[in-house]
Amino acid sequence: MTPLQTLRKARPTDPFIRWRIAAEDLRDVVVDGDHVAWTREAERNGEWWGTALGEDPARVVRLIERLDASAPLEGVTVPAEAFGSLPSRLSSPDPGYWSLWFIDPTDVPQESTEAVELAGDDIRIDAVLEHSTSADTFAGDPSVRRWAGVQVDGRLVSVAAERRRDNGAAGLLSVCTVPEARGRGHARDACLLLMQRARDEGVPTIFLEMYADNEAGRRTYTALGFTEVGRYRSGLLNPR
Repeated sequence: MTPLQTLRKARPTDPFIRWRIAAEDLRDVVVDGDHVAWTREAERNGEWWGTALGEDPARVVRLIERLDASAPLEGVTVPAEAFGSLPSRLSSPDPGYWSLWFIDPTDVPQESTEAVELAGDDIRIDAVLEHSTSADTFAGDPSVRRWAGVQVDGRLVSVAAERRRDNGAAGLLSVCTVPEARGRGHARDACLLLMQRARDEGVPTIFLEMYADNEAGRRTYTALGFTEVGRYRSGLLNPR
């Protein structure tokens, strides 16, 4: 049984495991009934990262400790409710608080949208993303399958990107609207166009990640039909 198969057997309905994990990234895997944990090497900076999932904070902590004993961890992701139970040596001093959202492509709204597709190297994209505190994908990124945007009086005011994972899932990212145009549904339109294109191409699911306390984003994605499936804390650990 492969590491990914082991995780799926333990948590067969968990969308985090089904869609967000790349099999080739998995290293150590530990299981305690329906609680699981694994290590991977982070893409950008190569940190040794441990992730654990489960509803019992004590069991989540034990799994993270088992991973750390096998190979010292440099970063940790756990369900938000388990973060406060981590020992100080395995607790990030500045954790990100984020949530994971999914929608079945058959539930994507059929309505029209004001958004248009953008060229992947459109320099106006980055001018919009200057106003984002979370974007990590910009114009010219070859991993982006499609960009969408909304223009008002010829000016690009909102953008969103879609990246396709190896498992076929479509992920939305780098969603941003310039401050003076917010609150008018432009981000919703940009996302909706990407969702409709992905649905028409037969993707099995569509997902996104966002800061969990982003209330404007929460309203937008709820209106689009997304369901929040979990909240997590992630961060680098204190230097040893």
